[in-house]
Amino acid sequence: MSQPNRLFQAVRRSPILWGAAASVGFYAALDSGVLGPQFFQRYCAGHPVEYVETILFFVGLAALLWKAVELAPQRRGLSRPMLGPVPPGGQGPADCPALLARLTGLPPARREHYRERRLRDGLEYVARRDSAGSLGEQLQHLADLDAERAHASYGLMRLIVWAIPILGFLGTVIGITMAIASLRVDALEESMLEVTAGLGVAFDTTALALALSIILMFTQHYVDRAERGLLAEVDRRVEAELVGRFAEIPAGAEGQLAASRRAAESMVRSLDELLRRHAEQWRATVDAAGQRWAQTAEVLTQALEATGHVARLEETLNRNLAALAGAKNFEDTVMSLAAAIHLLSTRLGPATPAVPAVHLEGLRRTGRAA
Repeated sequence: MSQPNRLFQAVRRSPILWGAAASVGFYAALDSGVLGPQFFQRYCAGHPVEYVETILFFVGLAALLWKAVELAPQRRGLSRPMLGPVPPGGQGPADCPALLARLTGLPPARREHYRERRLRDGLEYVARRDSAGSLGEQLQHLADLDAERAHASYGLMRLIVWAIPILGFLGTVIGITMAIASLRVDALEESMLEVTAGLGVAFDTTALALALSIILMFTQHYVDRAERGLLAEVDRRVEAELVGRFAEIPAGAEGQLAASRRAAESMVRSLDELLRRHAEQWRATVDAAGQRWAQTAEVLTQALEATGHVARLEETLNRNLAALAGAKNFEDTVMSLAAAIHLLSTRLGPATPAVPAVHLEGLRRTGRAA
């Protein structure tokens, strides 16, 4: 749990905050006349001491009610086992991480319950020592710690139960002082009203303090008894789930042999875990290398295909250049012939008259006739 969230939870569960809110609601209802102003106005709002006593009462009551609210779900959840049944032959310390994982997956508020916290501490003790030989003594130590925490959680409540009667006695002293100061020998009848008012403050503050203290003491008694019963039930449930779950090492030579065997098994498990991690790393390295080789081969294939395209493009370009070269030679030849014809025409001068055409066919016929 983060620090801001922890601070928020502490403020949300503060009995001072809830007690102050209840006091404000109480005096608001008193001013509106809902609570019968004749009675509560006299005993709860007649003097500043009575205000302080009432506010302290609501703070203590809020602490007790919040404690009762926290204990109720813990008692309801005790009927459900947390670690499951014990397998045949028991379990070893190597199974503690798997058992702790079940507790780690719980909601943060539930992980702070008495049973869940006791189970977690017991499993961590077995895992840390790699043995369950002194688990019973450790569970008793954890039970004593929980009892001390429970007793310490009522520190504010005990202070309030002690402070309210002291405030009542203070109000008595103040009231008697007011009565004595109001008494005048020369005017006894006129001062009797002020004397009576001072004595009223003395008795009212004391009566209110005693009444509020009795209510808080009885409420604390029932809540404390419920919590002690819860702790006793937690002791039984935790012992049922942890004691006997792990195989204990006997004393003597057999115990030393069992301890050596357990140490060897632990070393083998550590080596197996180390080899498994190395195998996973090697497999990951080989897979990464295979991926890189596949990518390299793909790049080479693309390069070869690009080379083939370049060769075909070069061949096509050569053919086009050869065709262009042939077309240029033909054009040069035509231009040379045109230049020669123009030169001949210039030298021969004007054109000669037309010569009649000779018909060879007529000459052949004449020769035959002769």
